[in-house]
Amino acid sequence: MKFRYTGFLFLVTFFFSGISWATPPQLGQWNLLFSNDDGRAVALDVYRETPVILDEKGHIFFLNKEIGKESTGDWFGEVYESWQKVSGGGEAMDISIDGDGVPWVVGLKSNKIYHLDGNFASPNSSWLEYPGNGKARRISVSKANGSPYMIGARSGHVYGGDGKAWKMLPVKLLDSSGQEISDTFNALDLFAESYNAGSSDKPDWYDLVFIINHDKKIFIYLPEKKGWQELPGNARASALVSSGKLVYIIAEDGKFYGLDLSKDKEWTPAGPGSGKDLAFSQVDTFQPFLTQGGKKVPSSSHRHVWTISKKGQVLRAFVAY
Repeated sequence: MKFRYTGFLFLVTFFFSGISWATPPQLGQWNLLFSNDDGRAVALDVYRETPVILDEKGHIFFLNKEIGKESTGDWFGEVYESWQKVSGGGEAMDISIDGDGVPWVVGLKSNKIYHLDGNFASPNSSWLEYPGNGKARRISVSKANGSPYMIGARSGHVYGGDGKAWKMLPVKLLDSSGQEISDTFNALDLFAESYNAGSSDKPDWYDLVFIINHDKKIFIYLPEKKGWQELPGNARASALVSSGKLVYIIAEDGKFYGLDLSKDKEWTPAGPGSGKDLAFSQVDTFQPFLTQGGKKVPSSSHRHVWTISKKGQVLRAFVAY
């Protein structure tokens, strides 16, 4: 798999041209996803509108839905929702879901990186180890193009997978003004996504990679500087998620904040409540022949940020674009 990383200037001048908000879009009320959630989640990611979670023992579950009873003709009458184990067994310390609904995990005892050989809901699936003999503490896979990134189990350095091996990214750190600093690189968490600047026929992928360093500062990788630049605003975070130029975090106070990378210098409170772990989902609706610049564009999009409550229940908030 071939990919390249986006730079900060590209992020501002090209990727986000013509789009502007006074502040990052606010999150709506946090809603409990289903009433009989027993509070088992300690980590999550989301495929479209389906969460996949880890419990405290590292077991992997997805939300199984059945609407109504077709045999009785009461199709919209009842909704059954429950956690169902992902086929393949195993125990994990971290999880990420790619754009095909395939779970990627870090083995709880081995620290090895595995992905399922099918969608999380596929029966009789098994785990395949990713090439390169990598050992990680965290994993993040772009939903757009499947680029995997991980934090090394011992070093705390970030590595990108190319389908054959893991290649280490530079460890130079820069402050928010671009000046090199002497802080130690030892990442606690990361998030990766990608943007296709080309077309579906001739993709031109740019990867956005963020980390939370050991001191809770937040950085983005800039290839032209061969290093990581701190995001403005001097925030400290325990979790982060990104959707294009918009970054949301859970800060040290447990609350949610947002930043518009293209223009904001400060983090803005993004919504009520508090949580742990973050995920983002977007479901697009397309109309035939609706294009812009030769590319299909969605006629509508539903975007949500997801978190886990103090009780271990999965919550979802609408992103108010």
